[in-house]
Amino acid sequence: MKILIPVLGFGNFGGFRVLSKLADELIKLGHCVKFLTPDTSKEPYFPTSATILWADKNGNLKNSKSDLKVKKATAFSNQMQLTRAFLKLDPDSYDIIIANHSLTTIPIRIAGLAHKTLYYVQGYETDFYNLGGGFKNKILGILSASSYKMNLFTVVNADVYLKFKRLKASRVLYPGVDFDDFFPQELHKRKQDEIIIGTIGRPDPQKGTHYVLKAFIELKKKYPGIKLHVAFGNATEFSEYDDVYCFHPHGDKALGEYYRSLDFYFCGAFSQLGAFHYPVAEAMSCGVSLVTTHYYPANNNNAWLVRPKNIEDIIKKFEIAYENIDLRKKKIQQALIDVQQFDWQLVGQKLNLYIKELSEAVLNRKRF
Repeated sequence: MKILIPVLGFGNFGGFRVLSKLADELIKLGHCVKFLTPDTSKEPYFPTSATILWADKNGNLKNSKSDLKVKKATAFSNQMQLTRAFLKLDPDSYDIIIANHSLTTIPIRIAGLAHKTLYYVQGYETDFYNLGGGFKNKILGILSASSYKMNLFTVVNADVYLKFKRLKASRVLYPGVDFDDFFPQELHKRKQDEIIIGTIGRPDPQKGTHYVLKAFIELKKKYPGIKLHVAFGNATEFSEYDDVYCFHPHGDKALGEYYRSLDFYFCGAFSQLGAFHYPVAEAMSCGVSLVTTHYYPANNNNAWLVRPKNIEDIIKKFEIAYENIDLRKKKIQQALIDVQQFDWQLVGQKLNLYIKELSEAVLNRKRF
């Protein structure tokens, strides 16, 4: 089948990795897959074997990105470019459209292609806009919320999103993990009493970096050899703290090496608990002891779960983990078993089944 995946622009977040990997798996299964993006976008951070179509401001499609400098893009301008591109497309040129970001559904609906669209929801994006505040985010939040009212063939990336707020879905497709990049290594010896904790450094309050940092400061008083390695952190924001280091691993191979350099991974995020969280799954795949708020696939058998926004609980669970090395090993082994479900080949095959289901519904003019 001919499949088109529209994106507002490529980025370096986990959701874009998912789209690139899904496209590659569908191509392996014999489909023709193309991305559609405004020409204001950067090149894909996560490589893909899919063709990329670049839409200019008039909606004209090109097979290569223009070298001309374009004005700074906005969510609204990107939507407009996608809308113009969709209106110029032959409706029969693609069998299936895979929408991902909530704002890409509006150009699809305007072009009359909603009936053949698989809407893959990787997060309840309306919440993210509402947390941002301001008039612009309020408008984007309203537009985002409208996507969940379109009665599209909706697939969510975690059980928690089934019937979540305005979301109505009955199909789940968890993302995958590339085990060639995220794999464990044997426990390595460090200097006596040296402990390396890792976390992802994001400025958004809901990512919980603040709570991890505060817990680290308290732990430092009891464990002088402890260090905090912050991936993608801004060094100037941590410059006043001792033994806090920022890293910027470029690409999944380097990111896997980052995880394997850790003794523990801390996650203090607190938005949409129960959702799939890439750093949690990646740390588990790399055999790292995990202290985290409740994100999938973490549970009490493979990690130490902590209460949201609770510095004391982070400290308590770390100390339990640190003092019980046999239990740590047991949880690490269980984590390595639990992540096997995320093999990309299995994920691609399941998506293929959903695509076939949607295709049959389109042919028979059924609602879903």
